[in-house]
Amino acid sequence: MGQVGFGSYRVSFKSAEHKAALVDALKAGCSLIDTSSNYTNGDSEELIGTVLSEHPEFKPIIVTKAGYIQGKNLKTLEELNAAGLATEDLVDLSDTLKHSIHPDFLKSQLDQSLKRLKRDSVDFFLLHNPEYYFQLAGASKDEYYLRLKKAFIFCEEEVSAGRIKAYGVSSNNFVLPIDDPHATDLSTIIGILTDIKAKNFKMVQFPFNLIEIGALEKLGEYGDESLLELCMRHGFLSVINRPLNAFTQNKLVRFATYENVYSNLDEKTAEEKFSECLNLLRTKWTESSDETTTSDDFDHVEIISQFRNLWNTLPTPDAVEQVYFGHIFPFVARIWGKSLTPAESKPFYDLMEYSQIYSRRNLSVKAIEFKNQALQVGLLSEQEEKPFAVMAVETYLDYGFDYVLIGMKKPEYVDQMKHLF
Repeated sequence: MGQVGFGSYRVSFKSAEHKAALVDALKAGCSLIDTSSNYTNGDSEELIGTVLSEHPEFKPIIVTKAGYIQGKNLKTLEELNAAGLATEDLVDLSDTLKHSIHPDFLKSQLDQSLKRLKRDSVDFFLLHNPEYYFQLAGASKDEYYLRLKKAFIFCEEEVSAGRIKAYGVSSNNFVLPIDDPHATDLSTIIGILTDIKAKNFKMVQFPFNLIEIGALEKLGEYGDESLLELCMRHGFLSVINRPLNAFTQNKLVRFATYENVYSNLDEKTAEEKFSECLNLLRTKWTESSDETTTSDDFDHVEIISQFRNLWNTLPTPDAVEQVYFGHIFPFVARIWGKSLTPAESKPFYDLMEYSQIYSRRNLSVKAIEFKNQALQVGLLSEQEEKPFAVMAVETYLDYGFDYVLIGMKKPEYVDQMKHLF
């Protein structure tokens, strides 16, 4: 049976809670930590490096990935280009998002990852979502696999140099139908590995959950095997990500519930906080507007009319952050100007906390509905004492996947999964 790995997509060395969660996971026997050079702009690797240097008794498998060019990596790319490096094979999507698996860029990323992780080598180095290439006009499968081949040759060299022990690919497109023009075909990759006599490709990472089950479906024209079976036959470790999040009909379904978060929600107090914030905004907005503006006009301000309908109906915590940090807080700052004090901003942060609680409840309602459907059709077995998330993960492990990555930013998440380490 496989195990749960520590997914560190949103963890940072700046958070004491994240550090406590990672330490708890290691103490409970967690044997694999997954990260990437772009997770929290390098802060994820910094946290892992700090914790492992402070606790040398732990020897987990470390998986890191490279390919994304965002945040600090934009400056890294600029410096490489100035030196005549990493100029080829660049996937230039916007000023803030680019992608590359060119050996020049991968070497730079590995240099930085090892420094942040405080290690001389990593156990696995994965090409991170190389399918971004297909977003370029005129992208072809021949060119895609040529770029992968160059990267595999680089990784083999780094294994020989002792900086990585093995490598692989993390691609959302592994689970697409083989005839999809954007699919990452493991069979083709195996052919490339044979051609270059590669011996150290050993890990395949892809999404899998109760809705997105492509990894178990047969590959059709390439043989009567599923992606998982192909991994097993070739001895590749299978690692699944997004095990508790799925998208169906453009809506997020979360395979977890948060009764402990919203069970004591006082909706009357939340409504009062919402009214308080609106009144504060109304007063300040009227004072800062011209003389012809009345307080009644405030209700017709587009951001306010939208916020009335959104504040307690947002579907996810991420959506809450996007609305508040992207719209509400800038609106508040614009009305108050430089005079805004921490005390004046506190009610709006308090309201955001209520919005977060509502979003957890909204997620849970959908999750419970899906859980009941899954139980009815036999997708899950009835285990009333276990949380939905645990039931889902145990189901995945029963299928035969080697590792299931769970984001564990809080010690309570670790506690829920620790029997599966």
